[in-house]
Amino acid sequence: MDSDSSNNIKEKGAAMRLRLSDKWQDFRERMRHKHRLMVLDTDTLQEKFSMELTGLNLFTYLGISVIVLIVLTSLLIAFTPLRNLVPGYIKPELKEEAVRNAQIIDSLEVIIDQHEQHIAIIQDVLNGKVFRAEKDTATQTVTDEEVVYRHTRADSLLRQEIEQQRKEAKEKQKRNKKRK
Repeated sequence: MDSDSSNNIKEKGAAMRLRLSDKWQDFRERMRHKHRLMVLDTDTLQEKFSMELTGLNLFTYLGISVIVLIVLTSLLIAFTPLRNLVPGYIKPELKEEAVRNAQIIDSLEVIIDQHEQHIAIIQDVLNGKVFRAEKDTATQTVTDEEVVYRHTRADSLLRQEIEQQRKEAKEKQKRNKKRK
């Protein structure tokens, strides 16, 4: 039975291949069959344009036309301002400017934070609170050993002015006590 079934399968396979080759040959014949494309003037029935085509020629002309159309559209979009309408396209200049602006904003935020911390420290000093070196700042923590104190002329003048105001305030207090 094995030989009968295998022979039967072989015969069916051969018949199927024969049908496929017949269909392929029919398709090739239809593609090579010639047709005439004519453009006529309806009033005078005069032939304006005539062309002899096969299925293969028609397929080739349509394929080339589609490729040319795609290339022309791509060139039109790539080299004209229409590219700005393509979603996701960003001009390189705008991208660089956005990065530059982000960097500037980050540095300004750091500067603002430093100024706010400086103002808070000055307010603490003016209110009589003691500044502790343990207090963390957003950018750095500085210990007393790391700080280098430099006196400028303006610092010295400010110190003299404050000392003089303190002396005057003490003298006023002494005078007020004597008067009472």
